[in-house]
Amino acid sequence: MSHVFLSQLEGEKEVWLFAPDQSALLYKLPFNFHGVINLRDPDYRNYPGVQYLQGLKCTLKKGDTLYIPAGYWHYIQYTTGGYSVSYRSLPASFFQKLIGFRNIFITRKFDNLMRRILKEKWFYYKLERSHTIAARTINQLS
Repeated sequence: MSHVFLSQLEGEKEVWLFAPDQSALLYKLPFNFHGVINLRDPDYRNYPGVQYLQGLKCTLKKGDTLYIPAGYWHYIQYTTGGYSVSYRSLPASFFQKLIGFRNIFITRKFDNLMRRILKEKWFYYKLERSHTIAARTINQLS
């Protein structure tokens, strides 16, 4: 839950940004901080929520800096060789700091424990749950 300033030092990359309310359509895995879709080549049949996504896409070139607000999803794809640096800044809101604390010290630890105990069953549970949540969101949009 930190703000990020992403500075491109060499080369180019494409960056997609999505507001937090787009999480379900990105098939965010529960107890995790990742989605499972490939935005460069989306599989609309298995991930129909992708067609409802509303986000921004930009190309970062050498010398560009992009501000990513706390809680925003980002997907990055290098289009040339290169490198960048990201600077993180804690949010001003106590509530967002609390969410960040929970993400690092509770949610991540719980997910790691469940992966050790249940192994791939845990991943498949989260994947199925992401599909259920996306389907519910799609129904609300229709």
